[in-house]
Amino acid sequence: MQEAKYTLTSYCLESGTLRLTPSLRQVFGEDREATVVAPDGTPYPVEIDPERGELRGLGAWLRAQDLAPNDRLRFVREGDRVSLDWLGRRLKPRKAPAPSEPAPKPSPAPRRVTPYPKEVIYPSTGGRPGFVEALAALGLEAFPEGKYWLLRSRMGRRGYALVLAPKGALSAEALLEAKAKHAARYAAWLVPEAEPEAKGAIAAVAEPALLALKELHQSFPLGAQELERFLARGRLGMREVEELRREVAGVLGERAQFSTVLSAIAGFRKDQVFLLEDLLAELGEGISGDVAVRMLEVLAGPPFFAVARLAPGEYRLREEVPEVLDTLAAYAAQLKRRLQVPG
Repeated sequence: MQEAKYTLTSYCLESGTLRLTPSLRQVFGEDREATVVAPDGTPYPVEIDPERGELRGLGAWLRAQDLAPNDRLRFVREGDRVSLDWLGRRLKPRKAPAPSEPAPKPSPAPRRVTPYPKEVIYPSTGGRPGFVEALAALGLEAFPEGKYWLLRSRMGRRGYALVLAPKGALSAEALLEAKAKHAARYAAWLVPEAEPEAKGAIAAVAEPALLALKELHQSFPLGAQELERFLARGRLGMREVEELRREVAGVLGERAQFSTVLSAIAGFRKDQVFLLEDLLAELGEGISGDVAVRMLEVLAGPPFFAVARLAPGEYRLREEVPEVLDTLAAYAAQLKRRLQVPG
C-alpha cells in the first residue's frame, strides 16, 4: 500500500488541477493515466503529467464538494486501485490556556500582610480580579500585599517591579513606601476612568485599558516591555492602547502580506522559474514590488529555503509550498524535542 497526503490550495480549487508532489508521484508511479475512486465510490479518470508536474481530472469532484484551501486529501494505492479520502482542515495548534493561578514559589520568610477588605483584592466572584489577570497575561507575576499588589516582570536582567493599588485604597505616601520597600521601579494607581491624568511620582493606570491590553494580547504577543513604555510616561489609558493597537496592526499587516506572497507562489510548480512580474501579476495591486522582493528574500533564507534567486527579478521555486511547510513543521518539532520544551 502506498499513501500520499495533499493540502489543497486556492489554485487547486479554481483550476481543478493538483500539483504532482513527490508523495503523489510515488502513488501513481510511471502511470500516465489512472482511475481515482472518490469516497462515495464514484470513479474519476485522471491524467498524470510528470513533465508539467500536474494531476488533472478531479475538477468535477472538487467543485462538487464543500472544500476550502488548507483542506487535506489522502490518496491510497492498493494494487491497481487508488482511493481518495478527505481528511479535514489543517489547523494551527492552539495554545493551551494559561493557568488562572501562578505556581506557588518558595519564600525565604513569611510575608506580613496588612488586613484589608477582601472585596478589593478578591472580588465576590472569587479568584483574582480582572486587572491582575490582565497583567498576568502580559507576563507579570502578581503577589497580593494587603492593600496593594506587587507585580514583577519576567524580563531577566531588564526586569522591573511595580506596586499597584486601587485609587483611594491607601495614601500616596504609603504607596511610595511600598515602592521603596520592594525596590520597585514604578508605583501606580488603578483608576476606573478610561483616560487617567498623569501627575507626580505615581503613574495612573486605567482598568479598562488593562482589560483591553489583555484582549489585544490574544492577537499579538504583548508583554511587560510594552507595558513599561507607558508606565515610564506616567499613564496608561485607552489612548495608549489605541497607539499600541495601530502598531500591532502594522506588524500583523506584514504577516498578512507574507501570507499573500506565499499563497501566490503556491500556484507555481516545483523548479518553476518565474519573474518578479509573474508574481506581481498573481498578487494584484495590493502588494508593491518592494514588499514582494522583501518577502521573497525571507522565503529564500532559513528556515524556509523555498525559493532561489537566479538573477535580479528572477527566481526558482525549490519545492512546492505545501512541502515547504511540512518540512518547516518537521524542523520545528525536531528542534522542540532537542530543546526539551515541555508540551
